[in-house]
Amino acid sequence: MKSRAFIGFAMLALVGFGPTQAGDQTFDPDQMGLSPVSVFEIPAPEAFTYPDTRPGSGETLPRGFPGAPPQVPHRIETYLPITLQSNRCLGCHDDLEMIGQELAADDPTPMPMTHYMEVEGRVVPSGENHVCTHCHVPQADVPPLTGSTF
Repeated sequence: MKSRAFIGFAMLALVGFGPTQAGDQTFDPDQMGLSPVSVFEIPAPEAFTYPDTRPGSGETLPRGFPGAPPQVPHRIETYLPITLQSNRCLGCHDDLEMIGQELAADDPTPMPMTHYMEVEGRVVPSGENHVCTHCHVPQADVPPLTGSTF
């Protein structure tokens, strides 16, 4: 019974004295968060267009970090939307024979074996990886909205 009374008194004290500890301290919205602007501003990115490179004309882009998925060095507007029933990326990148081979400058990068599965004795592209743009993205020379040290 004494412990209940003690817990009740402690809770009452916290609730009763909590607001007096905060005082009249206010925060400037411009000083909250990591962004250098007000939390109420919504930064809008600058308008941009993707480079006008066509498949086969671009060069291999560097990866963002070791193990990162390759970046797409060409435009993809005509390939969208990518669905399980319609994936135009496979027309160039679904080439089992080229996996592990040395590629010429204009050869498309083949999908890795991790993007395939065996079905009834045949190796076919995996349905789990059918939306290529979940990991692989086209690049444009766009300044970042905020700085990064990554």
